[in-house]
Amino acid sequence: MKHITMVLLVFMSMLGTSCSSDDDNSSDTLAYEGEWSGTYTGVQDNGSWTMQINADGTVSGTASSQVFNGTYTVSGFVQENGDLTATVGNASSGALFTGQLDGSNASGTWNNATANMSGEWSGSQQ
Repeated sequence: MKHITMVLLVFMSMLGTSCSSDDDNSSDTLAYEGEWSGTYTGVQDNGSWTMQINADGTVSGTASSQVFNGTYTVSGFVQENGDLTATVGNASSGALFTGQLDGSNASGTWNNATANMSGEWSGSQQ
């Protein structure tokens, strides 16, 4: 009986260690946390952008158009693998920025389907 009790105790302690609730998958997102900035280009529009990435992967910032002489709100999300999806302006008439953060560099494409405009963007972590 002591042998069975000992086996059960060992098994339970291993189970408790391997199923810890302290597992946190946000450590990869933390690598992207901070301020990022860069430029975007396209045939119809170009300008600059800044983004603040929070520890939970949320993105906020601004983009400034040199062509339209305006500043627009940026909001979005970065996944743990570095995939970025952000809206510049509003969802119905703004641009969608998609791309990849890799180390301290970022790049991707942007598309404003309503205005039939698109291009590329790039930047780095500050």
